[in-house]
Amino acid sequence: MRKILLSLAVITALAGAAPAAAQSVDDIVAKNFKAKGGDKWKAVQAMRMTARITLQGMELPMTIVSKRPSMMRQDMTFQGVSIVQAYDGTTAWTVNPMMGSDQATELPAAAAASMKEQADFDGPLVDYKAKGNTVDLVGNEDLNGAKVHHLKLTRKDGKVTHYYIDAATGVEAKVVSEADLGTGPMTIETELSNYQTVDGIMVPMTIKQNSPGGAVTITVEKVEFNPSIDDKIFRMPGK
Repeated sequence: MRKILLSLAVITALAGAAPAAAQSVDDIVAKNFKAKGGDKWKAVQAMRMTARITLQGMELPMTIVSKRPSMMRQDMTFQGVSIVQAYDGTTAWTVNPMMGSDQATELPAAAAASMKEQADFDGPLVDYKAKGNTVDLVGNEDLNGAKVHHLKLTRKDGKVTHYYIDAATGVEAKVVSEADLGTGPMTIETELSNYQTVDGIMVPMTIKQNSPGGAVTITVEKVEFNPSIDDKIFRMPGK
């Protein structure tokens, strides 16, 4: 009888452990992709997002336009001045009169590399192996009272980003990354919340970023999928 009870205890323990063991990196990444829209997301060729940024007591209107495979443009207005940052798949550039010129100039190498990463339409988790990235499961943790899977993504250039995936919903709750905008490397913590479904795709409507430069909150007001966008808006004027 003792042997039978021991066997039952072992079986029970193994059965309880099975679901946790089944949570491989690829399972978590696949759930994340499905949670955010899956095939519906893959059908999206372009996106326009209208938002407002809150920093240091100010609210700034902002529009982000992106298009496959890796084009992106950000337009922001600060004290009546229009600021642009864009990447056309090859060149990252900016127009920033606050820096003393209203002419388009190429971004410095570090800032350009950061812009290129942001322009990846799907993000580094989707098809991560094909992109030369590796992903490791650091562990399962608690974040603000919720269970999350902590993933460590290492790009082929060695840069590391940490993703905290909500275990229940499958979407990102937090992302911690290194960035260099031309003033030296810094750690940026991004919290994503208030997810809403837009045309079958999950979108975080509140994005909070904390960095050595201060705290920034982005409130998304409108998201449009597959709007008509001319590629020329991503190209650097005069180039």
